Amino acid sequence: MNGSGDNEVLRRTTRITLAGFILNIFLSGFKLAGGILSSSNALIADGVHSLSDCITDVAILIGAKFWTRPSDANHPHGHFRIETIISGFIGVFIILTSLYIAWKSFGVIMNPAEKPPGWLAFAVAVIAILAKGILSRWTLRTSRELKSPALAANAMHQWSDALSSIPVAIVVLAARIDRSLIVLDGIGGVIVSIFIFKLGIDIIRPVLLQLSDTAAPPEIIGELRRIALSVDGVRDVHNLRTRYQGDGIQADMHIVVDGGMPLAEAFSILKEVERNLYMIGPGVVDVMLRLEPD
Repeated sequence: MNGSGDNEVLRRTTRITLAGFILNIFLSGFKLAGGILSSSNALIADGVHSLSDCITDVAILIGAKFWTRPSDANHPHGHFRIETIISGFIGVFIILTSLYIAWKSFGVIMNPAEKPPGWLAFAVAVIAILAKGILSRWTLRTSRELKSPALAANAMHQWSDALSSIPVAIVVLAARIDRSLIVLDGIGGVIVSIFIFKLGIDIIRPVLLQLSDTAAPPEIIGELRRIALSVDGVRDVHNLRTRYQGDGIQADMHIVVDGGMPLAEAFSILKEVERNLYMIGPGVVDVMLRLEPD
């Protein structure tokens, strides 16, 4: 990626993340205040979740300044894995948040409040669902355009915040209708924690695969082989290896051509294979080819 492209990615990543950070600050304070004033443990737990979004936003704002840098002598393959590490941090932080919420909520189940949550908790939950739903869709769309796993992880975090507010609204409504259902306030917090825990696992799983140099799926490997073999003059492809660099793919392969052709012609075929892999290869960000005579 060239310098102007790096600057554009950094600018858009910073803009969407900063917008999310400001909204998360507002919503977390709104939820925590609403939960305390209306005696809703589920809403307080949801407010802690929104507050955790702020920390992951800060991680992205700092990390983006590094992973968008171009390749250099110390990082000849680029800085993509910094983004992978940031995604892993988000996943771990989400899991820790879910465990904290579950612990607090179990305490409320064992010692339920004497009065049901107020209508303020219901109103705050509905507002949060709408606001975080819109922000999540915006972040996810930007992550797809920029092919950014860290932004995608943050979008999932934001979406979980929107989803976690749904049981909060349901719990408050049920408790207001029937006071005997007040125990659902603690149960709602547990439900929120389960949502968040699963999300953290879903984020960490691909991070571990990428950091352990796991190969691309068979369908992608087959597509890379097809692209190479489609170039006129390529007789065979072997020793095809792939691994992830951030959300992109690094591909190594041996290209077999007619051993009797001039070196310049064989090299021209090699360059065409390389060009096609970059242009139409699924997610290819780095290519290393070796020329072999048949």
